[in-house]
Amino acid sequence: MKKLISIACVSVLLAACGGGGDDTAAPAAGPTAEGFWGGTASSGAEVFLAILENGETWGAYTSGDSIAGALYGNTTSSGGKLSGSGRDFNIPSRTVTTASYSGSFTAKTSISLSASGTTLNGTYDSDYDTAPSLAALTGSYSGSGVSGNSSVQSITVTISPAGAVSTPGSMGCSAAGTVAPRPSGKNIFNVSMTFTGSSCALGNGTQTNGIAVYDPESQKVLVLAMNSAKSDGYIYFGGKTK
Repeated sequence: MKKLISIACVSVLLAACGGGGDDTAAPAAGPTAEGFWGGTASSGAEVFLAILENGETWGAYTSGDSIAGALYGNTTSSGGKLSGSGRDFNIPSRTVTTASYSGSFTAKTSISLSASGTTLNGTYDSDYDTAPSLAALTGSYSGSGVSGNSSVQSITVTISPAGAVSTPGSMGCSAAGTVAPRPSGKNIFNVSMTFTGSSCALGNGTQTNGIAVYDPESQKVLVLAMNSAKSDGYIYFGGKTK
């Protein structure tokens, strides 16, 4: 997260048990690839990945000083190996591609992925293991947002102590919703937002769900969310103003 924050601050471009009366307990599940990961892909892009406890995977990648795209998929991991599939939402080209990926990992240390001829070698970010704080997240943010069908826009976001999120109406579109720590107890938040207005790029009444990652050191937040069809969504990156 820290690596992504430092790069993206300029702008945004989005076991089974045995039977037969055997009372032996099933072996505990081994380590998984859950956590925050950051690294440089063979394409030159800097990549941030959040692999959640349920395997759901979110990410963003940069081109130069800008976030150039978002990633969404599902990852299965065990025994130091992982695999998955997902979608790449490329902002400059306005394209969505699907791909499968595979690789290896050492829990809480390193990760190596390969997908469609591109490789990524990354390291673990221990910020994932700190306790989430809604109190720290509370405040007003100024930043940039973009969806698959819109240009980059400057957006102000307010988060209340109770976790209510709102954005002011801008050019006929506003949004409101909630943010809350995930039940996993890790430093990541669930976000749900509904857009209202005839000019909303995602459509009037569209509800989105995703994640928010907050870095208390830089006081910056990254939000990645998608509509119910997983066909479009938005990226928001902002810094706290108060």
